[in-house]
Amino acid sequence: MSIVKDILREEKNRLVILKDQIEKQISSLPKGSLSRKKRSSGWFYYLAYRDSEKIIFKYIGKENSPKVIALVDAIKKRRKLEKRLIEIKSNLRDIKRGLGERKQRPVL
Repeated sequence: MSIVKDILREEKNRLVILKDQIEKQISSLPKGSLSRKKRSSGWFYYLAYRDSEKIIFKYIGKENSPKVIALVDAIKKRRKLEKRLIEIKSNLRDIKRGLGERKQRPVL
């Protein structure tokens, strides 16, 4: 049984390191999503995100501008990393359960 537990501990350590790396990558990417608005001269893009309870719209540029294209790629990358992070956290919960680790309850 100790061989299995050793393997689970190694996998847990690998996932914890991977989780930290992905969280760091996510924090460096832009938060929010793109909003496309029609104006008289064409389509314009805005980055929409929350600041506390307020929604902020930050102007990015016209359709097909390099800034907009770069931001679309960055947001797609962030969403992909967020999905991967959810999978990693789920795997970590399963491994902790397999190792018999429990959440620490706060002492009142």
